[in-house]
Amino acid sequence: MNLKKESKSTLFLLIIIVISLIIMFFLSMGIEHLNTIKSYNWIFYFLGYVGLLILLGWLHKKFPNKVLEYLNYVISFPLSLILFLFQFAIPTMGLVIHTILFVLLCYIIPLTLIRLNEHFEYLEQTDQTVIFINLTLATCISVAFYKQILNVVYRFGPFRIKSSEKIKKFKLDELTDYVLNKENIRFIIYSSFFIYLLVFSFQYFQNSSIFEIAENDKAVYQSFLCFLAFDRLLLNIKKFLLIPSELLKKMLNSIVGDEKKQKL
Repeated sequence: MNLKKESKSTLFLLIIIVISLIIMFFLSMGIEHLNTIKSYNWIFYFLGYVGLLILLGWLHKKFPNKVLEYLNYVISFPLSLILFLFQFAIPTMGLVIHTILFVLLCYIIPLTLIRLNEHFEYLEQTDQTVIFINLTLATCISVAFYKQILNVVYRFGPFRIKSSEKIKKFKLDELTDYVLNKENIRFIIYSSFFIYLLVFSFQYFQNSSIFEIAENDKAVYQSFLCFLAFDRLLLNIKKFLLIPSELLKKMLNSIVGDEKKQKL
């Protein structure tokens, strides 16, 4: 690995992400400002601006000359700038939105189970039990079913990667797949739990706790232990050699094996 090259790449990535976030912020502020305006006169101004662009484009094609070309560039510059900024921010915007949707989908199943239990009153649950179920199921689901969750995000997310031809050119699925793969998800979960355990251990030896209720700390701790066991199970399941058909064959051989030898 070329450390100098990776350091430069990291710097450029940070610059792109920061600029994209700033663009997203100002674009959202602009849209929010337009929504708060009671008068909708700006719509007529915008339609007039688009009409002027169309008219200049037609005139330039009909009567090509430098003046019309220069005028067309000047008047279309604001719209071109907005479109460029939007296109520049799309990769970061897509990655952020896909990550948020991925996390939300991971929590849908545990939250649904908890709400159903509350509705039908099957089992009385403490706050610590709710924390434990949410964290444990969400982390396990994110590792075990990450491909299926990403497919749902791509198909039903705001960018509609699977159906929109215009969005496909941005290759947001390749970008998201590279960031949200199983190993990266696993690393993020382990890193988060590791940082939590450091703080938890320090607070524990200080006779204190991270949460106001000390039992919540134990819920998070137990959730990590369950995820750790589940993750080890996933890593070792391929090494588990117990095929039913092969086992049946050996069982039958074991049952009739001695009888065949005696006949011989």
